[in-house]
Amino acid sequence: MSSSGPHKLDLDGSQQKLSGEDGEAHADEISLSSMKPILSGDEGQDGAEVINAEPDEISSSAVEGPEEPLDRFMSACQRGDLATVEEVVNSGQVDINYDLDKAEHVTGLHWASINNRLGVVDFLVSRGADVNIKAGNLQAPPLHWAARYGYVYIVHYLLEHGANPQLTDDQGFNLLHLSVNSSNIMLVLYVLFFVVDRGILEVDGQDPYGRTPLLWAAYQGDSLTVDSLLKFGSYTKVADHGGFTPLHWGTLKGQPHVLIYLLQNGGDVFQKTNDGKDCFIIAQEMNTMYSLVAALQHCGFDENGYPIRKLFREPLHAKIITFFIPWVFLGVVFASFSHVHFLFALSIMILFGFAIGKLLNKYILPCYAVVGVSSASLLRSPLYAGLFTASIIWPAFVWISRVIPRTIEDQYSANVLMMIIIVAVPYLLVVLMRSDPGRIPMEMDIQVVRETIKDLLAIGRFDSKNFCIETWVRKPLRSRFSGLSNSLVARFDHYCPWVYNDIGLRNHKTFLTCILLVEILMLLFIYLCTEYFDELEDILKHTKDGDKPTCTILKNEDLCLGFTYDPFAFLMFAWVIFHSIWVGLLVIVQLFQVFQGITNHEFSKIMKESRKNGADPVSFNEFFGTAPEELLISNGLRDNTNPVRSSEVSLNQTVASSRSQLKKSRTCFGICCALTGVDQWLMVIKETFGISHSASGTKKSLTVSSPTNYGWKTNWKDFWLTSDTTAPVWRRILFPPTTSRALLGGQEVDYYKLFSLPPRGN
Repeated sequence: MSSSGPHKLDLDGSQQKLSGEDGEAHADEISLSSMKPILSGDEGQDGAEVINAEPDEISSSAVEGPEEPLDRFMSACQRGDLATVEEVVNSGQVDINYDLDKAEHVTGLHWASINNRLGVVDFLVSRGADVNIKAGNLQAPPLHWAARYGYVYIVHYLLEHGANPQLTDDQGFNLLHLSVNSSNIMLVLYVLFFVVDRGILEVDGQDPYGRTPLLWAAYQGDSLTVDSLLKFGSYTKVADHGGFTPLHWGTLKGQPHVLIYLLQNGGDVFQKTNDGKDCFIIAQEMNTMYSLVAALQHCGFDENGYPIRKLFREPLHAKIITFFIPWVFLGVVFASFSHVHFLFALSIMILFGFAIGKLLNKYILPCYAVVGVSSASLLRSPLYAGLFTASIIWPAFVWISRVIPRTIEDQYSANVLMMIIIVAVPYLLVVLMRSDPGRIPMEMDIQVVRETIKDLLAIGRFDSKNFCIETWVRKPLRSRFSGLSNSLVARFDHYCPWVYNDIGLRNHKTFLTCILLVEILMLLFIYLCTEYFDELEDILKHTKDGDKPTCTILKNEDLCLGFTYDPFAFLMFAWVIFHSIWVGLLVIVQLFQVFQGITNHEFSKIMKESRKNGADPVSFNEFFGTAPEELLISNGLRDNTNPVRSSEVSLNQTVASSRSQLKKSRTCFGICCALTGVDQWLMVIKETFGISHSASGTKKSLTVSSPTNYGWKTNWKDFWLTSDTTAPVWRRILFPPTTSRALLGGQEVDYYKLFSLPPRGN
């Protein structure tokens, strides 16, 4: 399995050109051809190495005719055939201190390192193989061979057994340069924590052309590596011998996230190269102007690179304005449709909506404080929370000013219940918007991070699925990183734009309680409005003719009365009916998921996984995992019949096919379905009635087999009861968790340290 990330440096002899000093310096001048990956003598007709072979594709046919002991030894090192390696070495047929092959001058340790054969590497090193021996055209040690392909486990082992991280090859690359070139963020982080942070290598160490690791990462468009290097203090204004800074190289590549990180950390778009080019000139020449302008605007600059003048100095003020805009908009729109002609009111709504959109996008959203690469968008703003709140406040106004006076005598109980809920709901909404969903703090103690990495390496789990590259902590099961708060959220459920917050461990119960009350509130309002419309019949007694109004579309007499004599209340009545439908569906979805013991996020992943019929489960290394095969087998993570455990896939989707990486762009209808939860409701219907299919084509229930489903009674208790058994039952039901501890499978667990699930009963 390839270990390199999606932006791997081209090693096949057709490298891209790097414009630098004296015009253009080609990447093949910094030759990477000393590496003969996978198989010796594997060359094309033009002399360029063939690197597309995978380790599992190696067969004994690679060496024709009777094999010499050294040939057998080299082939076994490449394949990871430990038995053959032990046989040849123990019998004295090969001396591992003099095992350079005559054709390529490469040792067995080099071949085992570049093929990720940890067992063979361990055996050779234990028998005294020199971990710092240089070989190949570039005279590179085994450490460099492993680093080129991002094999972090081999790098870790070699460093633990005396490999010198300060060595450079003949092209001047050190361990950090090669780790960056691999585009494996896990190796980059390992080197940063274990080598750079200890002062062994400099984070801005330059190669013979003056290029720093940050410069190489920017050129490769590797935003994860760029972000990590910047966190370790890499300087954005260091220029190579051609005067190119990381921002120049990032502009040349045109990866927006890279440009954003560099600009946020002091990158200067006006700094010129030796030939007088700034980032704007390079962007025009390389046709990357769109990416550069987008990055500038994201970071608060205009298209010319100058700071945008903000309407609000404080982001909080901009968010408050955003929140209250829907209150004004709904009031104006409903008043217009109530008092003026329909076409004129429609024109007012369109013009007013267009003006608000312009105001938000041009003047208010740029005032938001943007952290990281997550852009400030309307979906990630308090706009929808304001709309949802306004859809409660305006009906409350109608209820207080119109409905209560005419229905309080006949519907006293309903009005009292309405009053209680109408006080509780806004309070819960404010609590939700300000609540902590269960954010796991970022680990700032470097020594603790090192211990975490070592522990994960020991069990074959050092990948981005188990280690959070943003917060430097081991990822608990059921957690997810949130771009809204830039934090890891325990038992993540979903991001809800209607409350402008993530829903997770510590506010999920409050969220479900709130939407239940909102649905009851809306149904009460609908009921009381129909009673109010019925009372409007008394108005007929004061008319001249006393005839009842007639409505072409509305056949119901009470609704016709409401539409005729109180159009504002009627429109609010219709608006609440609309909201009650999707809120009701959302309640059904949430209750179903609680019943099944899964979160919204897990349910979505299970449904997506079920649609991947016949997908190749290891065609795309999504999580930068490079654990050697023997380590995975020894830790029970892989066997000969089931490469990946189903429970791991269902929880965190260990692997994904390359086909799944091609995300379809959402239509407007799709976005509306996602906002209102209709898409989730449809999936619930399919699952409930057995319409959904698993990846194998069967109609077996997908949620029943979820590893977090402990039976509906246990699931129900896990959700509604806090883990504090000393508290009264009423308190355990009414109050949400205040710590990281909660129930799972009937047992108390720490969701910040949840690395294995409680066992399920039969």
